[in-house]
Amino acid sequence: MQKLEIIYRSQTITIEYFLRSAKEQKEVILYLHGLGCCKSDFLDATKTELFRDYTLLAIDFAGHGGSSYMEKWDMNDLVEITKLVLEKLDIRTIILIGHSMGGLVALLFADIYPEKVKALINIEGNFTSDDCFFSRQVTLTDYQIFDRENFENFKIKLRWSNNIGFQIYADTLDQYKPARAFYDYSYSLVQHSNSSVLLDMFLSLHIPKLFVYGSENSKLPYIPTLKQKCETAEISKSNHFPQHDNPIEFYNKISEFISNL
Repeated sequence: MQKLEIIYRSQTITIEYFLRSAKEQKEVILYLHGLGCCKSDFLDATKTELFRDYTLLAIDFAGHGGSSYMEKWDMNDLVEITKLVLEKLDIRTIILIGHSMGGLVALLFADIYPEKVKALINIEGNFTSDDCFFSRQVTLTDYQIFDRENFENFKIKLRWSNNIGFQIYADTLDQYKPARAFYDYSYSLVQHSNSSVLLDMFLSLHIPKLFVYGSENSKLPYIPTLKQKCETAEISKSNHFPQHDNPIEFYNKISEFISNL
């Protein structure tokens, strides 16, 4: 794991990341994680031969993993911080992968900086108000109650589930304790998801794009529309974390899409 410092809004923040360089580099693949998650969600990509010719980069968003957090930031701030990280690492173009909240940040990034994104892979990223899950509940209480009660109860529910992805998620929340950032970003997630423009924004991007979802979420209301207008991939025996629930199928689907670019 590595760290770098960037200046954002006149403040110095530390971003932790991993970067696996390829011997014969084709492209850089950047992974953006979900709310409360971290860069380790993409570590399995470094263990497969599928991406040996690609440089793999994953960052911890501010307030997550090993990255610092200064104030109440939102999705737009994460877009700009991501841009600064790429500039710091002298990376000009990327294949962008975003999961959940990271899918929303990736979408906003591709919309604002289309010249930097060669392709976009969205893993159950937020499109509509239906996607807010726990984040909407977070916004209904104050931070003290959330930090003292709701956050802990949320982790307990994750641990008691029969889903490996949710259990790994609970471990990540326990390890890094990103309660403050989790709370703040939830408001921005709900606001963007309520805007009713994200799905159209995704479909209007003039780049190759793939929407990936777990088979247990195949009833998401916008999936029929996505199947008609872009590439999709359903990962069997998976829920919201297909990269953990069924990593072999997940990475094969990602690799297949990227190899055809």
